[in-house]
This record gives sequence, structure tokens and C-alpha cells, in this order.
Amino acid sequence: MKKILLSILGATGIVLSANATVRTVNNGTISAGQYTTVQAAVDVSSAGDTVYIHGSVTSYGDVTLIRRIVLIGAGHDLTGTQNNLPTILNNIYLSRGNSTTLPTGSIIKGIYVPSISGTGGSLPVNNITFERNMISSYIGVCGDNWIFKNNFIGYINITNFSNMIISNNVFSTGLYTSNKPSVVFSNNLCLNGSYLYDVDYANITNNIFLEPNYAYINTNQQNTFNKNIFIYADPLNFDVFPPVGNTGVGNLNTIANQFVSTIPLNVSLELSRNYNWQLLASSLGKGYGTDGTDCGIYGGSYPMPNMTGATTIPQMQSMDIQNSVVPVNGTLNVEIKARNQK
Repeated sequence: MKKILLSILGATGIVLSANATVRTVNNGTISAGQYTTVQAAVDVSSAGDTVYIHGSVTSYGDVTLIRRIVLIGAGHDLTGTQNNLPTILNNIYLSRGNSTTLPTGSIIKGIYVPSISGTGGSLPVNNITFERNMISSYIGVCGDNWIFKNNFIGYINITNFSNMIISNNVFSTGLYTSNKPSVVFSNNLCLNGSYLYDVDYANITNNIFLEPNYAYINTNQQNTFNKNIFIYADPLNFDVFPPVGNTGVGNLNTIANQFVSTIPLNVSLELSRNYNWQLLASSLGKGYGTDGTDCGIYGGSYPMPNMTGATTIPQMQSMDIQNSVVPVNGTLNVEIKARNQK
């Protein structure tokens, strides 16, 4: 018989069946978790184990991964549950110093964290997946075969590693330092002129750029720009894409508003979660992508499922005790409301 674990992620709960070991972390005063720090749970985990991190009013601090771990939080901007508490870490470090305990293959979901980077050595950490996180400052790539989907990200420093899938994310700054043709940047939303710096040979497709910053153009060469939408406040400031030294077709300049609601073109990364980025039926990017879907975060292979970071596990919306007084040998009546997540 499989073990059934009931856990509360902040105000959210999960019910799952698992064969690998699952550990829960809660730093609240009244804890429903097995551990109060993420690092303690990670340290006792074996490769392939999962650590669920409850939502909390305080950060769980730094965590260093030294083996393959699945980290799942409650979300970075939770709504629709009883407490709506996000899962917050200070920084995530991927240990690079020991070839027998590398965190290769780790998965990180539903977490608010300022930065993610390698530490303790120079060995490559490969096959990392980031999904539905808020990485408010930066990610320092330290291996090949990384996947980024449905995140909110300051910027990614690719550091010339290869095989990067960067799809359906929201960026405030963009991409840095890449020279591999295996870098795919598709269906992203780039805010405030966020762009590319020292990026060559990348495939840049089906993205939406708000007021793109043309100042960095000379640092980017031999990229392929296909069917990107560039939105400006002033049509007199349109720039030519692809830039000189790059190739591509179908790139379009337009003016606001292309979205179903009016959105400032200078919105911050944090506040971008409060807006509806779906395209108007009349938008130039509607159904315009190379695959026939919309440009931006709601098209492509990984349409943005929500703006909160809530993951695909079922979530408990509320848990209420129906009878406050229970006689001896009586029954405690508890009402639980839950929902499936997309």
C-alpha cells in the first residue's frame, strides 16, 4: 500500500501518493511540517526525494542543494486560499564541489527567491528545471540542459552553457552572456526594455518586448529573431528588427495597447503579476507565433497557467472546524475545501 501524506503548504494543502520520500517544512509557530528549516530537510534527503515548503510570513533563509532534490513551495503570490502565504527563500545555491553529490536533475517550483547560483567549486550542474517561481534578481547558470518555464525572473546569466529552454517567463532585465545556438528564448514577456547583453547565436521567437532597449544591440550578433512583437508608447521611436548582424523574419513593431486591459509599459516585475497579459483579439500577436499560437506568455508550449506560482498539486482552499465543542468520545467535524490546479 502506498503511503498517503496530508500536508499544509501555508494555507494550501496537498494530498498525494508517493513512492520516494516526501518531507515537509514549516517555520510557523504552530508547525504542521516535519522540519522548521529547508536546509535541515534537504540535508537528510536522498537523491530524488521531495521537500514541500509551506507558505510563511517569514523567509526560510538560504538553502544549498548537494544532491538531486525536488523543492516545491506553496507559490510566490498566492491567492484564493485561507491564508495566502507565499514560500520565500533568501537564496538557493547549487553545490559544484563534489562530483559524487552534485544536485544534477533538481527541480524547483512555486518559490519566491532573489537569486539562484552555483557555489563551492566549478563542476557543472546539469538538467535543472525551474517552474512557476519568482526569481526577483538573477539566476547564474552553472551547467547544461536547464529549463525555465512560467517564472518571473530578473535576469539569467547563461555563462555560455548550452541547451537552454527559456519559455513563457516574465523578465525585468533579460539574458546575459551566451554563445550557443542551443539557447531557445521563446514566448517570453520582456518588461521595461529588458533585452539581451552579449548574447550570440540564440533563437529568439514569439516573444513580446515592451519598449525594447536598443542600446545593447551591438553586443548581440548572429541571433535569429522570428515573429517577435515590439511594443512602444511612441510610434516615432520604432527600431528595426532584427538588428544589423542578426537574422530573422516576421518581427513587428506596434503601439500600446495590445492586451485585454490597459497596462503601463514601465510596470515592475513584482507588479506585473497583477495584470492580465492576454492579448486582444485584434492584437498583432494574436495567433501570430511560429506555431500558430499567441506571441507572449499565453502561447507556445508552456502557456502561463497562473500568476501566483501555485503548482499542479491539488490545493486546500480552507479547513474549518464545524463544532467547537466536542464531547468525550464525540466526533470532530471538519469541512475541507480543495481545488485542482492547472
